[in-house]
Amino acid sequence: MTALAHDPVTIRDAATVAVLRDAARGELEVLLLRRHHGHVFGAGADVFPGGAVDAADGELARNAGRADGAWRVAALRECFEEAGLLFTTRELEPERVAAERAALNAGRRDWAGVLEVLGIELDLRAPVAFARWTTPPGPPRRYATRFYALAAPGAQPARADGRETVAAEWIAPQAALAQAEAGARWLMTPTRATLEQLTHYRDTATALAGLAREPTWSRSRRQAPAR
Repeated sequence: MTALAHDPVTIRDAATVAVLRDAARGELEVLLLRRHHGHVFGAGADVFPGGAVDAADGELARNAGRADGAWRVAALRECFEEAGLLFTTRELEPERVAAERAALNAGRRDWAGVLEVLGIELDLRAPVAFARWTTPPGPPRRYATRFYALAAPGAQPARADGRETVAAEWIAPQAALAQAEAGARWLMTPTRATLEQLTHYRDTATALAGLAREPTWSRSRRQAPAR
């Protein structure tokens, strides 16, 4: 973690995931979560699953052989915590998965413990890195966030956790942008920019392939605070 000399707010590392799926009509959809109105950062905003990288994420990624391994672990963890999406090909009982999510969010079990109990190994190759954003100087919080994209895990339903997120919605990027323009939803600058980027792709496969070809460093920007 680092802090600029003129800014007392520490910049925390974070990871965010644009989870993608193909709708019944064949169009690309992305998962948006609505932050709780009492959230310290981005209250009431529609966002992708994501949050700060913690020390335990680094421990799990220690032998992954990737410079951004901790961010990838955090990205997969946040998808489970905030949206209930578990990226695995294993067949697991929904009730068991829900119980482990509740234990994780309540602090009764850590992420490593959840993975061990469910018998899951994380595939850190799956997230596609495509952008980096840094929150501008000033309170309440600052994040240096790496953005990833992932295909939705099968038929798992996305559900808000009711604590940090209060709603979960699959929506076409164009529709989300139109609703934001009409004032029906609030998108922070990185979310809006990512949705605009996704409008260029027809489905999940082409989106993941296209995002993978874009140099991550070319997407580095400073996040504007505008609503």
